[in-house]
Amino acid sequence: MKKITKYMRSRDLIFYAIFLFALMCVRSSVFASYHVPTGSMNPTILEGDFFFTNKLAYRLKVPFTKTSVVEWGIPSRGEMIIFKFPGNERELYTKRVIGVPGDIIEMRGGRLIVNGIATGLEPAGTKEGVAYYRETLDGREYTIQRLQGRNYLADMPPVLVPEGHLFVMGDNRDNSYDSRAWGCVPLRNVEGKLIARWFSFDVKGKRPRFGRIGLV
Repeated sequence: MKKITKYMRSRDLIFYAIFLFALMCVRSSVFASYHVPTGSMNPTILEGDFFFTNKLAYRLKVPFTKTSVVEWGIPSRGEMIIFKFPGNERELYTKRVIGVPGDIIEMRGGRLIVNGIATGLEPAGTKEGVAYYRETLDGREYTIQRLQGRNYLADMPPVLVPEGHLFVMGDNRDNSYDSRAWGCVPLRNVEGKLIARWFSFDVKGKRPRFGRIGLV
């Protein structure tokens, strides 16, 4: 009887180990949840937002690696992505894609210029020292913010996005450590595309923000 019990426990342990490994593989290559701890993507993403990320949006990769099994696309301008920060790949960043391979990106007085064409930019109000704008890039419209009295990297000479790389920026233009400061992201570092906000918690108010739940 003891032998049977020991055998059954061994089988259970093997089953749980396989199940756990399978879950880890799914999280690594198919689907995952992330939370955003910083304000670099405000006002689109707030501190305390939790997201589902589609890791199959652009490719299928070998679990726990950056090696692709098959690729079927690359991120488009205006999409929000999760990627391993090139300066420290243990850190995950969330930014918006501004330029794809071959694009020329420039900033003049806080205005984004892609391939010689200024993006659409319309004022969307101010609040507590923050100015909001509706920016349009490749038909995608989203809100960015600038801090009044600050012009962080508002001017940048033309930058050519190399093959196999992306130029990314945060929507919080005066408080985002992005490609303007450290360069372009290798495509192999891209983890996936943000698809839905499944929960949001107001860190300061210590309460859920149910109104923010939904697709992005």
